[in-house]
Formats: sequence, structure tokens, C-alpha cells
Amino acid sequence: MNIVNQLTLRYMKQNKSRTLVTIIGVIISVAMLTAVFSISSSFMDMMQRNAIAYSGKWQAAFLDVAGEDVALITNTEAIERYDIDQELGFARLSNSANRVKPYLYITGHSDHDVIGVSPIEGRLPKNENELALSSQFLQTAGVSWKVGDVVTLDFGKRSLDIDGKREMLGNDEAYESKEVFTPTKTKTYTITGIVQAPAREQDALAAYRAFSGLSEGALEEGVPYTVSVEYKDFKGLGNNIYETSDTIASKVSGVKNQVNEDKIKYNRDLLLYFGISNDSRFLNTMYLAVFTVGSIILIGSFSLIYNAFSISLSERSRTLGMLSSVGATKQQKRASVFFEAAVIGVIAIPAGLFFGSIGIGVTLHLLSPFIQKMFVVSEPMRLVIEPYSIIAVILFSILTLLISAWLPAVRASRITPITAIRQTKDIEIKGKDVRTSKMTRKLFGFEAELGLKNLKRNKHHYRSTVFSLAISVILYLAASSFSLYMDKSYNMAQAPLPYDLSVYARGADLERVRSLTNELMSVQNAITKVKTQLLYNDLYLSENEVTTDISSRHTLNPDGKYNMSAKIVSLDEASFAAYLQSAGIDAKKLEGDEISAILVNQITLKEKHNFTDITQLTAQEGSEIPLTLIEGAKVRIASITDKRPPFMLRYEEDVSSVTFVVSEQDFDKLRELGNDMLSEQIFSEVQFTTEQSAALENEINPIINKYPDVHVYTTNLIEERQDAMNRATVISVFLYGFVVLIGLICMANIINTISTGMALRKREFAMLASVGMTPKGMKKMLRFEGFFYGMKSLIYGLPISLCVMFFIYMSLSRNFAFAFTVPWADIIIAGIGVFFIVGTSILYATRKHKEQNIVESLKNENI
Repeated sequence: MNIVNQLTLRYMKQNKSRTLVTIIGVIISVAMLTAVFSISSSFMDMMQRNAIAYSGKWQAAFLDVAGEDVALITNTEAIERYDIDQELGFARLSNSANRVKPYLYITGHSDHDVIGVSPIEGRLPKNENELALSSQFLQTAGVSWKVGDVVTLDFGKRSLDIDGKREMLGNDEAYESKEVFTPTKTKTYTITGIVQAPAREQDALAAYRAFSGLSEGALEEGVPYTVSVEYKDFKGLGNNIYETSDTIASKVSGVKNQVNEDKIKYNRDLLLYFGISNDSRFLNTMYLAVFTVGSIILIGSFSLIYNAFSISLSERSRTLGMLSSVGATKQQKRASVFFEAAVIGVIAIPAGLFFGSIGIGVTLHLLSPFIQKMFVVSEPMRLVIEPYSIIAVILFSILTLLISAWLPAVRASRITPITAIRQTKDIEIKGKDVRTSKMTRKLFGFEAELGLKNLKRNKHHYRSTVFSLAISVILYLAASSFSLYMDKSYNMAQAPLPYDLSVYARGADLERVRSLTNELMSVQNAITKVKTQLLYNDLYLSENEVTTDISSRHTLNPDGKYNMSAKIVSLDEASFAAYLQSAGIDAKKLEGDEISAILVNQITLKEKHNFTDITQLTAQEGSEIPLTLIEGAKVRIASITDKRPPFMLRYEEDVSSVTFVVSEQDFDKLRELGNDMLSEQIFSEVQFTTEQSAALENEINPIINKYPDVHVYTTNLIEERQDAMNRATVISVFLYGFVVLIGLICMANIINTISTGMALRKREFAMLASVGMTPKGMKKMLRFEGFFYGMKSLIYGLPISLCVMFFIYMSLSRNFAFAFTVPWADIIIAGIGVFFIVGTSILYATRKHKEQNIVESLKNENI
């Protein structure tokens, strides 16, 4: 080790406080980088496992493949595993307690594991004579079958007589009380297991799901099959997976020339969590988001470390000047600073990696039971540290240290002995530079004026401190706005469904339908209950009655009008009152003899991967909308809101559908204006949220069975809703965790900057005390210095923060179009935080100063 490095090492040991603060700052930076990379890897690992548990590990499914062509797909070298799926159809359940699901919908599979069907009890079927039942069937069908039972089922076709014509009913049609089931064959099965298959539960609205085995040797020519495949190296294929699938499909007669007609289905959620998507715009948006996060972290780390070197350079300048006077070259002085950075890195980088991994590991361990419960997975939330992540963190840290030390090193190399003795680079006094306004002394006193002059004369320290504070403000607001916009984007794309279970009812006798829905509102196993009535009505609007959001996406009919559809929805009394309150609407606006409605005039429109908040009508409060369905009927718009009612989904895919919310009383007025046929066009629904979906379904089934003349079907979406809610919760946890991490590094940055700066000025404070400045005057001066620091940093930081926020907003608005929002609450927190942390740091420094001896402080050059 050469003499310069030895002196540098001795200097670091003598100045323990500054060295320790710098090392701690670097440790925090490295730990944060480690935590972010680990969170990213662990989060994606969890989402990948969750997607596999929900829908299976298949990446592509080839639909309607003829039996003789299946081998052309399964024998492809690129495919590792596959499932062959045959639709066996509906089998009647003669003793089902659930009137709206009187069937089993059965499919045969060669490998159930590929499509995410997992056993809860027993085992999966191995051949065509074995059957596995869904857990939902056992819970709500009221059939006492168990593993080992042998059952005989009648398969057949569902049909309905519509205007004298026999129409076949498929998977998407709910059970109709007047439908006819025509048996076609009988099949005997042995029940081998009870399974869960969350992605398959809603394959048929009128039936429970069941799964049989399928032998590859028994495939029939001309019969359509679905082949779901797992590629050997789908990660390596990346976006080429789409081209590979198209190539395979082109060889198969069953799907040839139909590739662009949805004859290939992709497991898009799974692929997306592995970073694979054929929507380059969407992926670019995600890459921009990741780049933004990485930039925020790197800038925060850079500013923290840079300030540690920059602020201390004035203290080291005398030492560097001395080295220069005894022959040290520029290269040696520059190497001295880099050697200090290297020593700090050798200590801080391994420590940061260790503490970052331990910290995030403990956090994930504590969250694991919560996340396991949320995602209904058997594996715990695990810490995943990829080797490339560790390498990336080390390289980023080294690069940050080098960049942070570069400018101080260049400055150090230029220090001459005379410059070091005079300190002219750190304190340059010119009359115009330190001149202050007379108003400063008049308003705040001599101490404030002296504090301001101190800041102006010590430019390097002042600029470094203001830069540090401003960067901290920018980082915090960038992180908080990024979290806000990401949360908005996620909610637009993946918002939870508004209910767990719904009961839909329709019938000619509206009083019977109402009696049913009123009775359903009295169930005990629901957390929330919302009753709605829905009536569709055609709207024909002129160009001046619709916004540009509609006119740019919709076309005029031959009469020069836009064909729109009005959804007139009533809410039960309690839900309607709660909705008015949440939307801030005065109930008196809806009083009167007219039919009054609330226009929900803002929706989120989904167009492929793009989500846009749009307004639809130019109508004003008090205007009237004519109803074509009922002659002479009009709806008065009593209020206009962007608040979605409780029944409404987060996004719509039909730009022409407009929602009007009315009270039950006004809906009755509307119904009375119509004819007898109107009752058939009214759709009633009761939506529930619950934690006990099976108990709730068992409670509502006897109620439904009392109304055989009412057309009813139920939808149990608790697993899909829970899945969406779980993802939203975890996204929020990680986003706000990111804000907290950035907040911590900003706090460390400010404390490091202020405390180091105060420590370096202890000789200055001792000199002021020696010429008669009282402790009270010293405190006042430092308080005003802190005030000026805070004000200047906010003057610079806030405008730049707004620009950064807008950049983040524009990056995400490529796919998620919503109004630019300024996070005022976070801006206030940032402002208060700056003054609080600066004040706390200065208070700590002044208390420490009390313990210093004036003579010793003047003599001692070390911290």
C-alpha cells in the first residue's frame, strides 16, 4: 500500500463519524437495491406460481383440432408436455338441490395437471371410466356422492323452443325453466377424486364441472379436441412463442388458415408474468415503468454517496494540499479519493447485500401467512434471489460509487498547496456574492442575516446541501406519484369484481321476481347485498350530444345519429342512499314527479391492452333523455357524476353503453308507463360479497326453488374476485413499500448531508462562540439556515418534481389513459418532512456542539 493510501486510511480512521455516516449511507443504498431486486424476483415468482395454480402451466392451446391431427402437435420437438381435452357435454343431475345448475359439464383430459386441475381428495382420473368432481359441486349441489362411488349419468343435449323453433343451448346459456334435455347416451363412472379447478368452474353457466380421463389411443377421427401445450423452453422462446405456435398450427388441418380467428388461445396471464407478450406497446410501458423505478433508486443512491464525498472534500483539502506540497501528483490525489470509495465499497456492499437480503427475507416471511391465505396456495411466500440480481446490485453499487466519487476526485486532483491553505475553493468571499437584503435583518434579525451570509460564502457546501435536499424531494415525490399512477393503472386493468356471488332473475310476473329478490336480500351469510333492476333502452343522439371520446370511436347511422344504449339501473333503497352519499349528490335533486336519474358520465374503456378514462355525453343537469322503448317517456338528468355505482365493473368494452342510476320509486314510474311486455325486458339481480360462498349458496338455493316460474341463474365468482383482490392488495403493499424505502433513503440523505455539514463546521461554531455569540443566537442562526435550506430545496425541487411526475404519467398513459393528478398530500408531506428532518438534524448538531470545548474545537481538525 503506497503512502497516499495509508494517509487516506489514517484520515478515515481519525474522522470516524463522517466515515461511519458515509458507510451507513452506502449500506442503505445497496440494501435498497438488493431489496428491490429481491422483491421483484419474489413477487414475479409468486405471481407465476399463482397463475399456474389458477389456470395451469400451459402456454398455448390449439382449439378444434381433428383427432387424426393431434399427433402433429404432440410430436413437435419444441413441446414438453400437453393435455388433450375432449368436450363430453352435459349430464343430467336428477337430484340436484340447486335448481339453476341441474347438470354436470364433463370434459375428458389426458393430463389434468397441465390445465391446473389439482386433487383435494383422492386422485385424478386416469381413463375414460373415471371421474373427478369439483369441490363447488360437493358444497352446493346437495348430492351425497363421495370418492369410490360408482355413478351412471345420462348425457344429452339442451334445447329451448323459441317462437316455434328449436334452439340448442350451449355453455354460455344459463338454465331456462322451459328448456328440454334430450338424452343421447348413458355412461358409468367411478368417482376417483375431488378437485379444485378455479379457472374452469364457470365453463358452463348451467352446470357444475367434472373431469374424466382420456386415453390418447382412443382419439376419434373428425372429432374436435383442444390441445394445451407446455413448451420445453418457453422462457427462451420469449415473444417467439407466438410465431412458433402459428407455425405448429399451420401444419394442422383442423386449425390451418384459422390462426387469426382465435383458434389458438394463450395463457396470457402466465406469459405476462414471465415477461412475454405480443403487445409491444404494453411491454414497452412496463419496461418504462421498471426503468423509472431503477432510475429513482440509482439517483437516490448517487446523491447520497456523492454528497458524502463532496461535503467532506473541504475538510480533506488541507490534507490533499499538504500531499501536493511534498510531491503528490494529480493522479495520486485523484486515486486517494477513489481509494476511499473502494474502502467504503468493500465494507458497505457486502453489508448492504446481507442486510438487504435479511430485511426483505424477514418481511416476506412475516407477510407469508397473509399472502398464502390471500392466494390460497400451499407454498409460502419465498425469498427469491437470482444470481444476476446480485451481480447487478454489485455492479450498480460499484458504478454508483465511482460516479459519486468522480467529481470530488477531479476537484481533489486540482487542489494546490496555496489553494488548500487559503480554502479559496470552498469559501469565496465577494461583496456581491454575500450581500443580503436589508429586509432580512429587519424581519428576522442579525442571526438570520449571518446564517444567510454563511450559506452564500460557503458555496460548495451550500449547493451540495440544497442539491441533496432537492433530490430527496424529487425522489420522494417521483416514488409516490409512480405508486399512485401504477395503482391507478393496475386498478383500470385488474380491478376486483364488485361481488362474489350474484343471482340473476327474470320473468313475466314482475311481482314474483321482486318477491324472490326481496327474500334473497334477507340472507344471513352475506357481508354486503345490492339489489338492482336493469332496463335497456336505445338512444339516438346527434353529434352535439356526444363527446369527442364517442365521436372519434363511433360511427353515425344513415340518419346522422349515433346509436347508443342506455342502461337504466335501479338500486335498493339502502344502496341508493349510500351511493348518493359517496358521490356527494344531494337527494333533493331527485325529488319531483319526473323520472330522475344520475348519469354516470365517465367510464374506463378497455381497447385491447389500452385503458382510457372517457366521458360520453355532453348533457347538462336538468336536460332530458327520451326513451324509445316507452312512447312519450323521458328521463331527467338530476345529477352527473364519475362515481361508479356498486354494481358497475371497473372498465367497459362497449363504448356505446351509457349508465343511468335511478331509485326504485322512479324505476316503478318507468315500468308503469310501459306495456305488459316490459316486464319480460326487466333484468333483476342481487349481488353478494361473502367470506362463506358455499354457505351462502346453500342458503339461497331453497329460496330459488320456491320460484319455479322465475328464470334464475347464479354466478359464483368468489375465486376470480379473490384472485383479483389479492393481486391488487399485494401490488399496493409493494408499491407503498417502495415509497417507504425511497422515503428512508431520502431521510438518510438529508440527515447525512446536514449532520456531516454541521460536524465539519464545528471550528466555525467555536470561532463564533469565541467572539461573543450566545448559545441562543447560535440556535437562532442555525434555525434560519435550516429554513433557508428547506425553502431553497423546495423552490428547486417542486417544479422539477412536477416535470418528473408528468414524465411518469406520460410513460404509463401510453396504455392507461387517465387524467394527470398532482399528489397534493404527498407534496405537503414532502414539504413538512424536509423542514422536520432538517430541523431535527440541526437540533442534534447544536446539542452535540454544547459538549464541545471551544479551544479543543479550534485546535482539532478532525470530526
